[in-house]
Amino acid sequence: TQLEHQDPLDPMDATQFTDQLVQFSQVEQSIASNKHLEKLLAMISTNSTADAVSYLGKKVEAEGATTSLSKGKAQWRYHLPENSANTNITVSDANGKLVYSTNGKLTAGSHDFTWDGKDRIGNTLPEGSYTIGVSAQDANEEGIMVGNFVAGTVDSVHNDASGVVLMLQNVPIPANSVTKVSNPADAPALPGA
Repeated sequence: TQLEHQDPLDPMDATQFTDQLVQFSQVEQSIASNKHLEKLLAMISTNSTADAVSYLGKKVEAEGATTSLSKGKAQWRYHLPENSANTNITVSDANGKLVYSTNGKLTAGSHDFTWDGKDRIGNTLPEGSYTIGVSAQDANEEGIMVGNFVAGTVDSVHNDASGVVLMLQNVPIPANSVTKVSNPADAPALPGA
């Protein structure tokens, strides 16, 4: 307001006037910096998508629990960091409904699990997305943290609010969850994948 009511023939406090000019300059610099940061973020996003295009047609393994049931088969890998006294595997459909359960391996290490697409009573379920749940307990019935992995060939790549997303048989996988990439001619990440 002082700038608006400033009379050059009868100036107000010069120090206050100078301080206000400095503040205006700082605000202008902040606005310009924000515009530059927005441009930089847009460039980074474009580069991330461009980099992710190199995944197209590649086999990838990624942290995740959801994969696609295709041709009567869905595959996962789970990792036990230590031996387990009890390991339980469940499979749920896209609506979260439990459709299958079984016992898993007890020894520490990575284990492959292939599901034949049949429910608990033997009915063949439709193709689509299914999610594995693996729970494990040690001899003291304490929970063991289990890592779940999915694998498949990257069909498409896109950006969304969370970042770059790879599509594996219509199942979205965040690009930052990828743990392994191989050429289709190389050994598959999971048996039969």
